[in-house]
Amino acid sequence: MLTSTVTRIAQGSSLAKLFPEVARDYPDGVVSMALPEIRVPTLIVSHSEDACEFTPAADAPTLAKRLTRSAKVAIVLLSSGDPPRSDPCEAYAAHGYYGIETQAVDRIAEFIVANSKRGP
Repeated sequence: MLTSTVTRIAQGSSLAKLFPEVARDYPDGVVSMALPEIRVPTLIVSHSEDACEFTPAADAPTLAKRLTRSAKVAIVLLSSGDPPRSDPCEAYAAHGYYGIETQAVDRIAEFIVANSKRGP
């Protein structure tokens, strides 16, 4: 499960200052990581109005393309919600699915149930 996934870490940004080694080694965030090694079904959840500079929803297809060995890849792009009450990269904004938390959790749960291995 990848939700509000970091796909951009600009040098000099607040995130790069907090995690300089991560910014150096993975300048494209999770996109730069070993995604081709993932073999399990993977859901990418993004909010179309996420204003966090590190987690743009437009990068969801790029993440999906890197999951080359995943058993299944799906993208859920959510929208709407309540007006933000926090900075764009925090929970009380589109980044945290503010006002549509139940919808986000329901979509995640549906994916888990649909892709879980069942006993004999």
